[in-house]
Amino acid sequence: MLLKDKIALVTGSTHNIGLAIARAFAREGAKVVVHSRHEADAKKIAEEIGGDFFAADVSDAEQVKAMFDQVKTKHGGLDILVNNVAHSSKGGILDITLEEWNRILAINLTGYFLCIQHAAKMMKAQGKGSIINISAGSGERSSPGGAAYSVSKGAVNSLTRQAAADLAPAIRVNGLISGLVGTPIGAKDMGSRKPEYDIIPLRRIGQPEDVAEAAVFLASDNASYITNSIIPVDGGRLNSMGSGSSR
Repeated sequence: MLLKDKIALVTGSTHNIGLAIARAFAREGAKVVVHSRHEADAKKIAEEIGGDFFAADVSDAEQVKAMFDQVKTKHGGLDILVNNVAHSSKGGILDITLEEWNRILAINLTGYFLCIQHAAKMMKAQGKGSIINISAGSGERSSPGGAAYSVSKGAVNSLTRQAAADLAPAIRVNGLISGLVGTPIGAKDMGSRKPEYDIIPLRRIGQPEDVAEAAVFLASDNASYITNSIIPVDGGRLNSMGSGSSR
């Protein structure tokens, strides 16, 4: 029970990595606030893990404020924030429209910033807290045809470092870079993604649970001396030779 009685908000926590993190946090004793843009999805997962839920568009400042106001009213504070919600986008520098560029940055970057601001105010009042930003390998080495997404994830890594500097010593801020993550079925059928598989030193696609277990560690007191760290959970891929797309 590494997170016993902790209040944790996980954005984008109804599918894939976010869902795995919400389940792992609940297993470790945290009271999890499940988030999604879709209320029905958030409510379903909250019922599954015995948590609360809130539906909001993280790119909307008023909706984000309402979400954190509810957390404060219902729970009195917040111990852990995981910024996970993200939208992908196709289109290189010459192809992507300004509208799409702004949409992706509003969700993937500004949404993280807004959540950090609100969470940090509560955590400062408590004297401690942990913030974890989920990023991607393409934010460190780019991904052809994914201009807005790659730039947004690179900016998230910079935001993680800046927030860690600004919010210490009371609040720890770290990042996790997820690699190629698939479903259990997808992990068994790697034929169509062999070029990507071949440059993963551990020779397997990651699972959402791999990222979730790293998040549990960073959120727990076992990581009390870790801040301003961005840890790849990618089977060693980020620092290996080769190219290809990444989450």
